[in-house]
Amino acid sequence: MNVWTGGQIALSGKTSILYDYFGYMSWQAAIFGHLDPYNYSYPPHSLFLAVPFGSLPYLTALALWTVAGASFFFWTARPYMPDNINAFCAIVTPAAVVNIWAGHYGFLIGGLWLLFFSLIKSHQKLAGVIAGFLTIKPHLGIFIALTMICRRKYKSVLIAFVTTTFLIAASGLFFGFKLWPQWLFETSALQGKIMTAPGEKFYYLMMPSAFIALRNAPDQIALVVQAGFGLAAFGLVWKARRAIPEDLAFIAASATAIVLPYIFNYDLTVASLGFLVCLYRHWAILARWEKAALWLGFAVPLLVMAFGYVGPIGLLIGLIVQVRHARSSETISLGKVRLSSRRWVIGAIG
Repeated sequence: MNVWTGGQIALSGKTSILYDYFGYMSWQAAIFGHLDPYNYSYPPHSLFLAVPFGSLPYLTALALWTVAGASFFFWTARPYMPDNINAFCAIVTPAAVVNIWAGHYGFLIGGLWLLFFSLIKSHQKLAGVIAGFLTIKPHLGIFIALTMICRRKYKSVLIAFVTTTFLIAASGLFFGFKLWPQWLFETSALQGKIMTAPGEKFYYLMMPSAFIALRNAPDQIALVVQAGFGLAAFGLVWKARRAIPEDLAFIAASATAIVLPYIFNYDLTVASLGFLVCLYRHWAILARWEKAALWLGFAVPLLVMAFGYVGPIGLLIGLIVQVRHARSSETISLGKVRLSSRRWVIGAIG
């Protein structure tokens, strides 16, 4: 709905109402009638994606958005899938199902995320471009930036910066530079109000953060607990910082879901898939509690809608198991050296 509406508004040239909360809702109401409150929370360069869909009839755009997104995520997830699981499972995880139902960005952002980690080792420039594209939902990219810095992929950092700068400049030229201050200040303030709105809101059921789980507690308690979960997630990622990119992709996605107080279950397409992949890849050596933890993390996108406290707890214990079984790039490299040496010795004896 937001992608299509944003595209329609951009095509009409009336971008002044894009970040006007009431003006935006009025635009939608004139087309669809009364709706629950929506707002366009994405940065102005997201309009380059929204315009093609906004140029189509709504149902056609929705079908194309869903099929194209699922296909893209399926394609990017295939290299990560172990042999004992059908790659089709990538687009039917709990998070994927919620994303299809919500018509959201989960497949697109998740696909770009997986693509980034598959490229970061040997294609730094292209990985940097993908990191720039991921700024369409910038708050999800904290561990993308840290991965590039910690692995000293400075070329990727530079390319990501250049890509983002280009997107900002291009969006300003096409849609108006006034949109950026509006998005930075007005939308961020609105998102803060959304997180602290009184009463029981349906969208609270879709937010797996500790802050939201404790929304009825005093704010100080909710903030302290959220910070505690966040620090634990940062510590676990640091412990796994030398993991191979294929494992780090899922570890970083799980940690992102824990660290951010503002995140939804449809954003967990990579995290949910990661728990499933870890479960299948290491089944034979997993302890019983580890299997249960991974299953819980996998199911969080749905379970959180019934049991709010399950969200942060399930994600954190699932992340602990992922880190315990992360494969180190140093260990793999050492193993290859040992195997090569063994072959040399056998050959020499022969």
